[in-house]
Amino acid sequence: KQWYQRRVAVGNVVFLHPLVAMNIADHATRYKINNKDHQYALGVLLGKQTGRDIEIISSFDVCYDVVDNSWILNRDYLDSRLEQVSQIPAGGASWAESTSSVSDVVGWYALGSSPATRHIGMHTQMCQVNESVVLLMFDHTNEKELSMKTYESLVDLSNNQSRTVFVESQYTVKTTESERIGIDHAAGANVSGFSAVSDVVSSNQSAITMLNGRAQVICDYIREVKEGKRKSNPAIMRAISSLVSSLPLAQQHTDNFDAQCSQEVVEAMMIASLATLTRGIMTHDEIAAKSNVIYSHNVTNKKIRSLDVFSAFSRNLPI
Repeated sequence: KQWYQRRVAVGNVVFLHPLVAMNIADHATRYKINNKDHQYALGVLLGKQTGRDIEIISSFDVCYDVVDNSWILNRDYLDSRLEQVSQIPAGGASWAESTSSVSDVVGWYALGSSPATRHIGMHTQMCQVNESVVLLMFDHTNEKELSMKTYESLVDLSNNQSRTVFVESQYTVKTTESERIGIDHAAGANVSGFSAVSDVVSSNQSAITMLNGRAQVICDYIREVKEGKRKSNPAIMRAISSLVSSLPLAQQHTDNFDAQCSQEVVEAMMIASLATLTRGIMTHDEIAAKSNVIYSHNVTNKKIRSLDVFSAFSRNLPI
């Protein structure tokens, strides 16, 4: 029995940030490694809704119980996590600010290719937190591409009976500059620890070093002219004056520029730290997988050797 319809809804407009996809993929990977057959990776989607526009910015996993093949949401755990998220102080005027200042539940996610009966029950419980939530389905079995679909709930009237059904809706990936840098660094990292972002940073550093060197030459020239060590050249002085007068904003808004620059540095360091943690988790997962293979191989060899010893001992017994 299908609990969803393939027609596309024309209601809300969903904007999805790449960080949410990374969180759900990480949750699905942990679920796959732990081999939880009777459990599914479930979580809530955090963001903000303005009219019909729903922007999904972050997510986290939730706890639940399985009763009669149905999911029962642990509301105490959800309320405590939402309280922790709401206590995060707001950051600068960029993606970090929107991430830290959002604690509204705009939807929830689950693993699978399409909704089923048990998704209706969980969706009803999520509607008690927010009456207008969306469902994000992540197909973790599709290894060729990132398969994600969003659904909205509608009341369907058929045979004089009403039931809740899911209608597939379209979503658009929305990202910011700082978020793109972090995603590209995490996705393009290789064994040596460098990525495509390293080349961009290196070229920017070279350009800044060259600009600093030329500015230092101008400062040295003005200082020598002022001290009388060099004769003043009117053409050069007019060019320097024209260059300085073309940058009035940098002189008038020095404090604001310093604050924004410091905020950008903090965000870049935070994204680099998150990328480092992601690489560490990936390395840990690889080591754990290899250790499990080695351990299972050793246990199998021990069982085979014990069977060989028992067989040899049986052959030597007198009949």
